[in-house]
Amino acid sequence: MRRKKRHIPFIYRRYSIKANNNSKLYKILHENRIYADNIREKNDVLILEIPFYYHKNLLKACNDNGFDIKTTGEGDLIKAFRRIIGRPALVIAFLVFGLLILYLKDIVLRIDVITDNEEIKNRVIHVLDEEGVHAGTYIPDIELVNVERTLKQRVSGISWAGISRKGNSLVIDIVETIPKVEGSYSRFPSNLVASENAVIEKITLLDGQLLISNGSGVKKGDIVISGKVETKSSKWVNGKEETKTMVRYTRSMGTVEGTFERTMTFQQKLDDIIKSETGEVYKQRYLHLFSADIPLFIKQRVGNYYTRTKLSCPTVFDTTLPLGIRTVTFNEYDYVPVKYTKEEAFSLAEEKVKKYELNFLKDYEIKDKTEKKTDNDNTVTITVTYKLYGNICEEAAFFIKK
Repeated sequence: MRRKKRHIPFIYRRYSIKANNNSKLYKILHENRIYADNIREKNDVLILEIPFYYHKNLLKACNDNGFDIKTTGEGDLIKAFRRIIGRPALVIAFLVFGLLILYLKDIVLRIDVITDNEEIKNRVIHVLDEEGVHAGTYIPDIELVNVERTLKQRVSGISWAGISRKGNSLVIDIVETIPKVEGSYSRFPSNLVASENAVIEKITLLDGQLLISNGSGVKKGDIVISGKVETKSSKWVNGKEETKTMVRYTRSMGTVEGTFERTMTFQQKLDDIIKSETGEVYKQRYLHLFSADIPLFIKQRVGNYYTRTKLSCPTVFDTTLPLGIRTVTFNEYDYVPVKYTKEEAFSLAEEKVKKYELNFLKDYEIKDKTEKKTDNDNTVTITVTYKLYGNICEEAAFFIKK
């Protein structure tokens, strides 16, 4: 019999196996999941080829059953590997060559400035050179945002500069300055607007015009301090009072503090699904070279994991070398169903209340707090009413024509 080749080329071994019962041999191969190709029988000897990673399994299966097995050939890739591994100098040369290729792929070989203005192009190249960006510069060490900002500041005639990378080239995209066109312009004064339904208790006014006095109540959206400031002056002319109103616009500045109420609802289900660590811990390592991380593993982990990373680089004369090992530790977790009692659920809901107060009410004084607990079927609820004191206004810009 004969089967057509299916395996990956160059990584196989060829065997001749003498067995009393070839049918039994086929069954053993199937049971041990040893997938063979190019199978043929010649003079009661079975000749087959299998990928090299099945070698140990095949030897064990044949020895356990008393079959006579011989290796008669190997793929070209395995032969080449044997030759290379026996020559350490050649291995080191390949490694150095690979690292050199990785390094050179991040070296600037060309700079393209996208503009038709030769004068601006020359000024850009000059500024880039002063900033250390030229042919031979290591690209990951370039602070592109800082270089873009420097170009906009130091190169006259441009209003915007963007830097992108294409392989070993840096592409500098330039937008030239457009002459100003006469027209109308807008500026942005602002009001201080109430963000809560509150009673004002303290006002500190730095700029703007106060519209609502201390002790008054305000609704959310009311303007408390206006950025439109009107100043009136009067004088008597021929026995008549003449009034003149001057208007200026400004950014309202100050603080408005007051007391207000806020109601929040916190819930917890009795039947819930949570993240739970399985206890399985895996590690994967990378060869860290400059800014590149080269995997030292074949298969990437997939699934649900918490990860943490540690980079270890040797230090020579207080200088950390850009070469080391980056280790990523994976802590596996899974989603598991849990069932809480009502007491446990209310306790978890209380934890949510505490987290809310810590994260969202840290800038306010809690003057009073009332809680109402209810439960309904699969859910417990805590409704909390806060009486808070603190800043009750936020800045809101408005537009004027000048």
